Amino acid sequence: MATVKNFLKLKKDDSFKKTPFCEADFLVLTALSYADFKNSLYFDDKSINGFVPLNVFAKNTVINKLKKNYLTIGESFNQFLYSFFSAGRYKDVKVGLFCDRFSLENNMQFFALTYEVDDKYIIVFRGTDNTITGRKEDLNMALMDNIPGQKMSRDYVREVLKKIKSKIYIAGHSKGGNLAYYSFLNLNKREKMKVIKVYNYDGPGFKNDKYDYSEYKDKLVKFVPEDDVFGMIFDTSHLREIVPSTRFNMAAHDLLTWKLDRKTKYTTLIRLNSLTIYSSCFNTTFNTWYYDNDPKDSKILITFIFKIVETNNIMTLGALFKDLIFAGDAYYKEIENYDEESKKKIKSMIKKLLKMYFDNLLKSKKNDKKSQK
Repeated sequence: MATVKNFLKLKKDDSFKKTPFCEADFLVLTALSYADFKNSLYFDDKSINGFVPLNVFAKNTVINKLKKNYLTIGESFNQFLYSFFSAGRYKDVKVGLFCDRFSLENNMQFFALTYEVDDKYIIVFRGTDNTITGRKEDLNMALMDNIPGQKMSRDYVREVLKKIKSKIYIAGHSKGGNLAYYSFLNLNKREKMKVIKVYNYDGPGFKNDKYDYSEYKDKLVKFVPEDDVFGMIFDTSHLREIVPSTRFNMAAHDLLTWKLDRKTKYTTLIRLNSLTIYSSCFNTTFNTWYYDNDPKDSKILITFIFKIVETNNIMTLGALFKDLIFAGDAYYKEIENYDEESKKKIKSMIKKLLKMYFDNLLKSKKNDKKSQK
């Protein structure tokens, strides 16, 4: 059950000479991108145009400000912040080149930063924050070919490369993982050569994906939890590492729940061979269903389901399906906002989606039993 929490406890005061910068450190710094740096006094011209030591944030009054927003990871994120800033391991790490863009009109929430760790530079794109705008941007990723943040991510990487004149790493979680891939894949060849690795932590793929991942398979690293819901959506790269989590379904999306390998003293993530049957069936079902429908119809149902999940903070597929199957309170309240024709269409699409899922699940279970005999 070892997670980032165990890594920070065990390696709290290890220098990077004693325990070299590792896979778990990338996970830690990616999770830290959710801190509300903008709410700190140190979000100023110096940190926007250059770098400041991370330890300037290691004061309780500052940490309290950092944790007030962006609590997509819950109370565990607050504990993570205190553990991080009390760890001597990161005392010499610098952070800066903050880029914050927010637009209600364009449903855009974009935040990026860069870490300086000895001779390494690591760009991290923040995933969805706790604002309604951030949630709507998640929705738009399933409905639009491009979102504003994607182009901004590429431009941000280019600006960083101009400033530091050094090779870089790129990382991001959730929507940030999608931006990490997008930014790299849309650089020119010369710029791509300056990128060492790109870490995509459970970020969804691209609608109408036309990228050729094979040429850069040594640079692209994607992690998804075994009971994944988000990262497999529209994913066509097949370059993924499957990892275990202490949670399930949507809750497994949380970076802080991913299990680290005790054999490597928690410096690397554990690898698994396959997704759970439920995750595999959901993603096969969703991707097939999506491309089999008229885009306008897909938009209606995805918007409908999105509002149910958002309004009721649904965290498991079981809870979502139960609400859809038995027309629960959330379903009933939301569907009343539609005209009769739309209601009929939504009900028909839900029936089709659920049937596809349970047919795939039954088929997978039968195949699983055959393989065990």
